[in-house]
Amino acid sequence: AARLGPRTGVLLRADADGCWVVPPGGEATHVPGRRVTAVDSNGAGDAHTGAFLALLGRGLDLTTAVRGANAAAAFAVTRHGPATGPTLEELLEFLAGEPLAARLTSALGR
Repeated sequence: AARLGPRTGVLLRADADGCWVVPPGGEATHVPGRRVTAVDSNGAGDAHTGAFLALLGRGLDLTTAVRGANAAAAFAVTRHGPATGPTLEELLEFLAGEPLAARLTSALGR
């Protein structure tokens, strides 16, 4: 990340172990994955990337967006096939009762 310059961040996925994120000019932080019973890993990366960018685009902070992306990838691997990324409603239901669900709900004005 340091070689990319001070204005570039890096996100490195580590499958079920979550991911590492380095914000622009910051230090690497591990964001743990979620333990689920996986049935098909096809599409997990797409779900992660899509959720991460969607949450950032809605104004969430980097850490919350990464945690949401990890949850979206975990949701995706519990379904068969490649088009298994959750909708926002499915993601909130998947996270029901967890602090992250409340954070997403509040931040997204739901």
